[in-house]
Amino acid sequence: MACDWDAIIDLLGYAGALKRLPRGGWVQIGVAAPESVADHSYRVALLTLLLASGDARLDLTRALILALVHDLPEAIAGDRTPFDEALAAGVGDRDRDALIQGPPAFSPAAARAKQAAEAAALRRITAGLPEPLAALIGDAWQEYEADATPEARLVHQADKLEALLQGFEYRELEARPGLPLASFEAGTRAALREPAPRALLAAMLARFGGADTTGPG
Repeated sequence: MACDWDAIIDLLGYAGALKRLPRGGWVQIGVAAPESVADHSYRVALLTLLLASGDARLDLTRALILALVHDLPEAIAGDRTPFDEALAAGVGDRDRDALIQGPPAFSPAAARAKQAAEAAALRRITAGLPEPLAALIGDAWQEYEADATPEARLVHQADKLEALLQGFEYRELEARPGLPLASFEAGTRAALREPAPRALLAAMLARFGGADTTGPG
C-alpha cells in the first residue's frame, strides 16, 4: 500500500495531543494533575487484551483496534463528559457535588452533538491517509460508537472498568477517601454485561471498597 508518510506523522501528532489532554471527568471532581486521555486509552487496550484473550467468541485483533482508536477524535473534539451542560449553565457548590455523584448520562441533544463533533474530528484526522487505512480507523470508531458487535461491547465495558479503577487508585494514592466516585461506579455497573467484566468489577470492589459518596475530601 502506497503511503503518505507526512499524513502518518500528522496522525501520530493527533495521537500525541491525547497525551497532553487531561481526562475531563477527573478535572471536574478536582483531581490534581489527572491522567491524560492517552493514559486511559492505553490501559483500556491492555484491559481489552486481558478480557478478550482466549474467548473464541471474540476477534481479539478487532477488539484491540477498537480500543486503540475509540478516543482518537478527542484530539480535536475534546473529552466531553455527561456533566458538561449542567456545569456550563452554572450550579452552586452543593448542587455541583450532587450532580457529579449522580448517574452519568448525556442528554439526547448532547449525545448527538458529541458524536457529530467526534465524527467530524476523525474525518479531519484521517483525511490524508490512504483510503484503506482511513477506512480501517473510521469503521472501527463507528463500530465502537454503535456498540452493536461483541468486540465493541467489550471495549465499552473495558472503558468503564478502567475509569473506575483509576478513580480507586486516585483515592488511595492521593489519600482522598472522599473522592466522589459514585457516578463512575454507577456508570460501570450499568455498562457491564458479560461474566468476565462483572467478575473483575467484583474483585475491584472487594479490594478497594467501592465508591465513597461522602463528597470531595
